[in-house]
Amino acid sequence: MARPLRIEYSGACYHVFNRGNRHALVFLSDYDYRLFLDRLVVFAELYDVVIFSYCLMPNHYHLFLKTEYANLGRFMQSFITSFTLIMNDKYDQSGHLFQGRYHAKLVESVRYKNKLSRYIHLNPVKVKSFKNRSSDSLKQYLDGYKWSSYRSYLGLDRCLDQLNMDFVLAGFGDTSQKRIDNYETYVHRGLLSDNSEDLMPLKVSNIIGSEKFSDLVMRRYSEHCGQIDGREQAELAKFNSCPVQAVIDEVCKYFDLDDSNWVTRRKGADRNARKIAMYLAVTKCKKISSLASIGLQFGVGINGVTSNKNKCDKLLLNDVLLKKQLNEIGELLLKH
Repeated sequence: MARPLRIEYSGACYHVFNRGNRHALVFLSDYDYRLFLDRLVVFAELYDVVIFSYCLMPNHYHLFLKTEYANLGRFMQSFITSFTLIMNDKYDQSGHLFQGRYHAKLVESVRYKNKLSRYIHLNPVKVKSFKNRSSDSLKQYLDGYKWSSYRSYLGLDRCLDQLNMDFVLAGFGDTSQKRIDNYETYVHRGLLSDNSEDLMPLKVSNIIGSEKFSDLVMRRYSEHCGQIDGREQAELAKFNSCPVQAVIDEVCKYFDLDDSNWVTRRKGADRNARKIAMYLAVTKCKKISSLASIGLQFGVGINGVTSNKNKCDKLLLNDVLLKKQLNEIGELLLKH
């Protein structure tokens, strides 16, 4: 079964979250919440992980973290295993507390730190039962919720060790009180809006950031393809895909053709350019375009597309020029 990419590097920031197994409650008492936070701090210190924001809900949790080293997996495994063992012993049960593998979205922290922190802190009032409550009622409940870092941000509770609030609050004013007041206003402005829309991945399902950030991370990550879990390959291949039209455009530029018809039409086309475009469309676009849709753009069926690829594969064994052309155009397509 395919799984999202798990990208790790020094200094990476993540939105980590998971819910109870089969949507069951995880935290049944104040002790359970405190235990989770205690284990979080212990292992954050052990693995040099910085906590920016957190929120614990009865059946799930959210964390905004930074790993000083490329060790998110080791940190989460140790932390959650420790919490689970103690909980299972307390409640005389066995098995997983949480639903499968935790979710971890890599975050372009400087660009999204405020939005992510607000999203995490607003979780207690973003539940169905609160849907029709007034703004004042939501504020009162949120300001009193004790299982998130929000009260620490407002100076109402002592902050956890390893909790770094300065990173988020830095842009909210030039004095401590201004930062607190402005951050509180910023969070309250999100009470009646859907703040999750601001945190939707743009390109790759597990990266929250600009296209430039996503591209930079994935280019570096794809250099280590051999180390990637096979179940993550589908996501990487999706990233390395590009639209068929992008292939056609680059082939036209490469061969100095002023009209894409020189590539796409069946008769009167530049035969070499058309052959290369069809080959690249199959190898570069098949993860986001079906063979049928690729063939449609070249006026052929699936058999025509696959036949062209098979012929090119044979030619590549001895045709140095064809290999050079394919490599050079392939390099250009990496920019898409």
